[in-house]
Amino acid sequence: MISSVEPVPITVLGGYLGAGKTTLVNRLLSGDHGRRLAVLVNDFGEVNIDVDLITSHDGETISLQNGCVCCSIADALGESLDRVLALDPAPDQIVIEASGVADPAKVAAYGYGWPGCRLDAVIVLADAETIQVRAKDQFVGELVTRQLRGANLVLVTKSDLVSPEVLDSVLSWAHDVAEVPVLPVTRGEVEPEVVLAMSRSDLDVGSARVATRDAPPLTDADAMFETATLRFPGPLARSRLEAALTLWSQDVVRVKGIVWFAEADGGNAEPHVVQRVGLRWSIEPATTEVSLEAGGGRLVVVVRRGALEAAALISDLVEA
Repeated sequence: MISSVEPVPITVLGGYLGAGKTTLVNRLLSGDHGRRLAVLVNDFGEVNIDVDLITSHDGETISLQNGCVCCSIADALGESLDRVLALDPAPDQIVIEASGVADPAKVAAYGYGWPGCRLDAVIVLADAETIQVRAKDQFVGELVTRQLRGANLVLVTKSDLVSPEVLDSVLSWAHDVAEVPVLPVTRGEVEPEVVLAMSRSDLDVGSARVATRDAPPLTDADAMFETATLRFPGPLARSRLEAALTLWSQDVVRVKGIVWFAEADGGNAEPHVVQRVGLRWSIEPATTEVSLEAGGGRLVVVVRRGALEAAALISDLVEA
């Protein structure tokens, strides 16, 4: 049994002023996603938290009924991280809303090196109506493009406010600039598994399948992706998994889960945490107790709707 404390994943939300970061933060705080989030923001006043959700307001921290907290970055970011890491119970994940004029990649550096944390993803929001104009602006253009190029995933917001032709053009342009997966979003409506890291309890979601939904309007993010849950009865070959994580196309937006690898010397299999967001991936030894049956594993994979089949993904990982 592994008992050491697993680092808390950090997701950084970036994007220029007015891109919709606070709208997304509000949806995460009030969402029914089963995770205890600690959200760090620059200004409480911009986060419109439903008063019925608030259980307490203590100085720079607001506690919510669903176990989430919203904390103001009153001083240095590091001090705010220490404050939320000391909460009891500890958060499952920390979300940092970067200032609209900040470089989210620099903010993400805290996720690499701050004690008790690990970086999960940098997600940058881009306003469909204004992002291309902003990128050409002589004063802020360099900042806007740098924000996009620091992302692991780009969400194009306010996609319902432009025509389908304009939206297609913006999506293509943003993909060319950022060279990472790009998804359209309306009013902050995006599946939480796209934004948030999975906890082990999230993996108990049934047998391998591709989720089915009634097709929503084309500008809805749900029209763009679906979720496959892959289950494995035995250990995987690490080399096959690493090759798949490297070669899978950008149609695979997110990969999260637990797998087991057999030790090279024939010893006992060991569980590992697998993460992929955009084209960046990691495989790390599990540092807390894993409830999945020893030797098996599950991966939750978010893919562009209609692009891939679960069977094809499994075949990349398991010998026929």
